[in-house]
Amino acid sequence: MASPTLRSRVESILFVASEPVSEKELCAVTGADAPEVRAAIAELRKTRADSGLALREVGGGYRLTSNPDCRADIERFLLPPKTHMSPASMETLAIVAYLQPVTRAEIESIRGVNVDGVMDTLEQRRFVKELGRKEAVGRPIIYGTTEYFLEAFGLRSLEELPPPPEGAPKRVEGRVIALPLGEGRMAAMEQIHESVEGHEDEIAAHGEAKLTRSVADVLDRTMRDSA
Repeated sequence: MASPTLRSRVESILFVASEPVSEKELCAVTGADAPEVRAAIAELRKTRADSGLALREVGGGYRLTSNPDCRADIERFLLPPKTHMSPASMETLAIVAYLQPVTRAEIESIRGVNVDGVMDTLEQRRFVKELGRKEAVGRPIIYGTTEYFLEAFGLRSLEELPPPPEGAPKRVEGRVIALPLGEGRMAAMEQIHESVEGHEDEIAAHGEAKLTRSVADVLDRTMRDSA
């Protein structure tokens, strides 16, 4: 029986891998040098062009995933209750994506409401994770996005995030600087804060926020609503 090609060996490794596999790891496992592995990757990408599986570069490595063109079918089959995210979840996720590492208190300073419920949901859905604790009073937990977040939004790295909108919150000497809230929003916030606190994801959305939506657009809307 003929020995498998390097392309087949690489494909097998990526098929069983639970995380993206780097070029260096592929070289170590197969014994091939970097140019040979890159050639095998290129060949594999070409053979998968019209397939239900796609080769994607994500998180500093390679991974076999379902074809993005088949996303709707996959979502209907696997995740019917979670095809969409509430606006509260999308806004919070956008803030984490752009300002990470970030604490819950820093997120709340931007959104103006308690985010415990939303953050718990995002953690359960593997979009955000704990990165450690901040060296500050109380040592609050700091959060960031996950590799699954990159995969869900079709990003190879955080550097591929769209540019944040003008006037968006930013860090200055390590501190999050949020836009000031307008008087109207401040007054409304005082009236509804207690009824909304901790239940953001239970509020009916006026429109559905799909995972394919640009996080920059979501953050932009959040900032405009906060003005």
